[in-house]
Amino acid sequence: MKIVVTGATGLLGKATATFLVSEGHEVISVDRKEGDFAAGSKLVVGDLTDLDFADKVVAGSDAVIHMAGIPSPRDERQYNVYKNNVNSTFAIFSAAANAKCRVVAYASSCSAYGQAWSDEWSSPLYAPMTEPHPLMCTESYSLCKEANEQAALMWSKRSDTTFVGFRFPYTNNMADLEEFAIKFNHHDAEAAKTAAKIGWAYLDARDAAAALELTVRSNLKGAQVF
Repeated sequence: MKIVVTGATGLLGKATATFLVSEGHEVISVDRKEGDFAAGSKLVVGDLTDLDFADKVVAGSDAVIHMAGIPSPRDERQYNVYKNNVNSTFAIFSAAANAKCRVVAYASSCSAYGQAWSDEWSSPLYAPMTEPHPLMCTESYSLCKEANEQAALMWSKRSDTTFVGFRFPYTNNMADLEEFAIKFNHHDAEAAKTAAKIGWAYLDARDAAAALELTVRSNLKGAQVF
């Protein structure tokens, strides 16, 4: 399959593109800047908030794996994260539907539930949390994830393209996951607070990549969120 991977110089984007190449797929790595990307793929640099660029990079592909985005609500006024993450995702969804791609797999986040980046302490309504748990956004990052999931639902109704969102927990390579666990075990207060707010959940980036590859080969239909 010919697969476009956005955010391809980021940790999860590169891990996914690398795995796809190893599985024999033709991979187009896309990012807004030059950087370290998966060997065996082709890097295309451009701004995904530009619909014309999104159309060009997606044209002719079978699937899109959309990992691009600012990964946290960094700006105090909550503007730039929302502007970038929502506009770029909407452009990619539009381009994929226009190109008649079979499937788009995209990064949502367990942050969509509202606890991870909340200024004040907040807890889920029930545990363990499952997909139907209400989304209670408290900042721009959680809000953009909810908006993107709704955009996927809309585009699934306007096209034959399947949209699959993954509410990923804290996702990293094994060395950084181990470092985080060591901080938690040594009673690092900030690490403990962060770990508790995300339900002590974590994911190896290699497993995320494998799940994304399974998705583009699946027979899922419509708009799905896991």
